[in-house]
Amino acid sequence: MSEEFGEQRNDGYRREGRGDSRGEGRREGTGDPRREFERSVRRLKKDFQKNILPAVKRHSSYVSKSEMKRIKERKAARRRRRQLRKFGGD
Repeated sequence: MSEEFGEQRNDGYRREGRGDSRGEGRREGTGDPRREFERSVRRLKKDFQKNILPAVKRHSSYVSKSEMKRIKERKAARRRRRQLRKFGGD
């Protein structure tokens, strides 16, 4: 290719750089504003669920080790009962 990046081509199109063809040069906010807003809300919601919500749940209240043990035992018993119902109690 004889032209350098940033040079004017004969059809009036100006190349900005190598990133344009791979989508790296795209700016957010080009297009339908409603769609962009919905996309950013989804991204924030996903980020909140992944990063913030677990930390909030972890620090919301203190559960002692013995209480955690009792909770785990109850969950295991419930899981065993469910499996017995599901597989017929062989």
